[in-house]
Amino acid sequence: SVNDKGQIFLQNSEVAMDDLIPKLQAVAEARGGTEARLYVRGDKRVNYGTMMKVMGRLSAAGFHRVALVTEYEQGAKAR
Repeated sequence: SVNDKGQIFLQNSEVAMDDLIPKLQAVAEARGGTEARLYVRGDKRVNYGTMMKVMGRLSAAGFHRVALVTEYEQGAKAR
């Protein structure tokens, strides 16, 4: 997850950008390696550049099954 302050979280623990990939690789090894599906959640106010930096690092590390998680606003209809 990435929040609106640019903080990055792996599961429920905050991680530095430089520590994201090594820590994620350790978790992913137990769940199928780089073929494991990752879900990335971003606050709707998150800086686009920060989110793209995270996504770029995931891709460069070989994680290609990445899904962005979003929530509908209350009252919004799916199209």
